[in-house]
Amino acid sequence: MVLESMLNPKSAENKPWHIFIIAFFYSIIAIFFSHQLFPQQSSILTVAMITIIFVPFFQKMFVFEEEKDDMAAEGKNSQNLFTRHWKSIIVFSAFFLGVIIAMSFVFIFFPSFDNVFMLQKGWFENHGIFSISAATTGSGPNFETFFLNNTQVMVLVFVFSLIFGAGAIFILVWNASIIAVFTGLFVRSFTEQGWSLTTAYLLGVPISLGSIALHGIPEIAAYFFAGLAGGILSVGIVRENFMSKEFKEIFKDALIFLLFAELLIVFAAFLEAVI
Repeated sequence: MVLESMLNPKSAENKPWHIFIIAFFYSIIAIFFSHQLFPQQSSILTVAMITIIFVPFFQKMFVFEEEKDDMAAEGKNSQNLFTRHWKSIIVFSAFFLGVIIAMSFVFIFFPSFDNVFMLQKGWFENHGIFSISAATTGSGPNFETFFLNNTQVMVLVFVFSLIFGAGAIFILVWNASIIAVFTGLFVRSFTEQGWSLTTAYLLGVPISLGSIALHGIPEIAAYFFAGLAGGILSVGIVRENFMSKEFKEIFKDALIFLLFAELLIVFAAFLEAVI
């Protein structure tokens, strides 16, 4: 596969901007082919196609991260848990941001591809969000609702990653597509005020992402940690002997990551409810 020759986990961790660029262009390709092949189903097919493209890479990354825990269990790596794995979170972030920018770019500059975003726009409507003002105000669901909904997503990310290896990528790409449509709607609100399309996009993207960053960053980071926890545990179950020293180290790391992810969910839900 061409992508496998362009990226490997070690190079991606050292140069995360590579995966941002690749995620951007491969997302554009996935959108184009989904729109051309199955226009009526292109909304979910785009998410699925991006997932299929990147699953092999993330599966290799989970193996790479699991090997770090093996070395820690054997005393060959003295770094603490978060220091060992923090670069993988950066890789997740670069990938996630690349998908967002790509999909928001198509949403704004290629209106003929509007069918690609039908499910995402339907998500906003199902949640009673019909305008950007409604999406950015603090009215609506309370802390408990945010907490339960986000915890449910986090658990799904963990379970998908545990069972399917890199299966959590599907949920992450779906969430990236939701944010991309939010960003696109934000940019469109600027164009409706008379701004040029290019200016609206260049200013609207950072402003829209900034408007949800306070609660969005810990929330999405929680999904990254949950996905990493499930991924390394999935690899550990396959590769290590049950209750071996290496397996115990992997299980401990996965549990700590999952608990940390839940703390981030609590923090994000609190911020989303009060702001």
